Amino acid sequence: MRYVQHVRGKWVVRVTVPEDLRDIMGQRELVDADLPADTRKRERLAHGIINRFLCQIEEARETLRARAGQPAPALSLAAKAHYESMLRADDEKRAALPTVVDLTAEYQRLNRSIEAGEIEIGHGFPAMINSMTEYELMRGARDHYAKNRARRLSVLRDSFRSGETRWIEQSVQQYLSDNKLAVEYGTHQWFELANVLTRAEIEALERTMERDRGAFGGQPIDPFLTMPDPEIGQSAPSSGKASGITLSEALDAFHNERTAGGNTLAMRTMEEHKNAARMFNEFMGSDVGVRSITKKNVIDYKGALLSTPNRYTMRFPGLTLPQAIKANAKLSKPFSTLAPQTINMKWLSHLSTILQWASNNGHIDSNPAQGIRVDTGSKVHKAASYEPFSNDELQIIFGTPMFKDPSEYGLMQWALLVMLYTGVRNSSEMAQMTLANIYKEQGIPVFFLETASKNQRSKRLVPIHADLVKLGFLDYVAAQRYKGETHLFPGWAKRTDKVNDWFNVTYLPSLGLKNKQKVFYSFRHTLSSNLIRLGVPRETSKMISGHVPQEIHSVYVHESPVSLMYRELSKLQFDLPITGLRKSLDSSSLCEQP
Repeated sequence: MRYVQHVRGKWVVRVTVPEDLRDIMGQRELVDADLPADTRKRERLAHGIINRFLCQIEEARETLRARAGQPAPALSLAAKAHYESMLRADDEKRAALPTVVDLTAEYQRLNRSIEAGEIEIGHGFPAMINSMTEYELMRGARDHYAKNRARRLSVLRDSFRSGETRWIEQSVQQYLSDNKLAVEYGTHQWFELANVLTRAEIEALERTMERDRGAFGGQPIDPFLTMPDPEIGQSAPSSGKASGITLSEALDAFHNERTAGGNTLAMRTMEEHKNAARMFNEFMGSDVGVRSITKKNVIDYKGALLSTPNRYTMRFPGLTLPQAIKANAKLSKPFSTLAPQTINMKWLSHLSTILQWASNNGHIDSNPAQGIRVDTGSKVHKAASYEPFSNDELQIIFGTPMFKDPSEYGLMQWALLVMLYTGVRNSSEMAQMTLANIYKEQGIPVFFLETASKNQRSKRLVPIHADLVKLGFLDYVAAQRYKGETHLFPGWAKRTDKVNDWFNVTYLPSLGLKNKQKVFYSFRHTLSSNLIRLGVPRETSKMISGHVPQEIHSVYVHESPVSLMYRELSKLQFDLPITGLRKSLDSSSLCEQP
């Protein structure tokens, strides 16, 4: 793998910084050591590191361009580099040309061959000519070199009249390759660079002609070769400490406070908080001090989020948020960007939560993120983001050959069925379901949604619908336990968006059901809308969906919440077109813990 080396028993990533950027970056090489020995892990980690290093180099080059006041690429530096390269090549060529001593030695060798009879008229005229070739080439080498340069100088000058670029194309491509610049042939930038390199080479060839006459003090007069170099130097980012505690420190203190004394905060929510702080710090360029964050910073950040590609850390590993935005914009088919609802409900909301804690605890006077949201229109007139699936659509979704034989069901089949019959909040709740949280409660098989839920009321029991039992779901649970698995869906737990991505991007379109309002999350709406249609009491429906704590059962004197929810859920009959329904084996033994 390019840039990855094994050095003294360690795997390292090493990327050389181009010479013209070393003063800006302050180093000759970017290095990250101690990569893992495992090939797959090492390459996956190295990919992100290399992306980050190359992006840093590109940012340094952009800085160089800006300071030079030149359009990209840095034309003055390109011209100077090519000019100096041509003069160095001339020095090397002249040093390699035969000297008078070389010519004399070859002439003497030729005479010795003639005297020894190795070359004579009897060998034929062609043989005599061939024997003299080396000497003649050496004698004419300097004149030949001078004529070649004169011819090249002439065609380069003519190219300004004809617009021909073929004489300089190789030099342009070499410069772009050496400096890792992505400039396509035929673009305005490419022709600008070709023009400048042609002018630089003409100047260099003129210097070589002067050298032929013994004049070695000539200086270029082209403006691209005489303008001053960009001013070198880069101010270091200011430390967050200058503005009190940093955003990361505020987050750590907030989490410590929320989890003190046995209080709990869902791990998923804490991870989202950390991602929110990381993303804002990436946008700001460092772990910024909370006191230095302004309302304008947050508004600008909101604008950046609207251009941020979905799952940018996965699609652009190693790149920061601003770098990923730039990289995505360069793609011929950019990835879709974050949805306004996601920006509001996650990244701006979580940032505001952290800054509100900082305000409440005296670290800042007020919360600069308060009230900043993406305008998504009036809630009064706006239709629901997602709609439930109709009965006809359910017949299509579950009527394909993949649902024909329940005994062959795997992740995709059970995932869709479980989502339909439980109405969980999101894929993460079921993707992270452990086998230990599937058991009997008061004689009823249930899911205990514990570890994946976002808040206390979301931690709830959901009865397993009889249709799932008839299809053999509990047999599937038992089989997973027999294999020694810890999660209900091991493949889904490793990547929580695996099933919904497949369902939204591949499965629904293949059925002709592609619709922005009909997505994986629609299963939740499907369950809730059907519960309403069946006349299920609102409080019971909310207990099933996790909108209210299940302690609400205290209002029911004669029935526990589990039995109540099971009775109401049993009213659901989707009449799915799945053949081969069968009675499950005795579920009591299958639900026991191993």
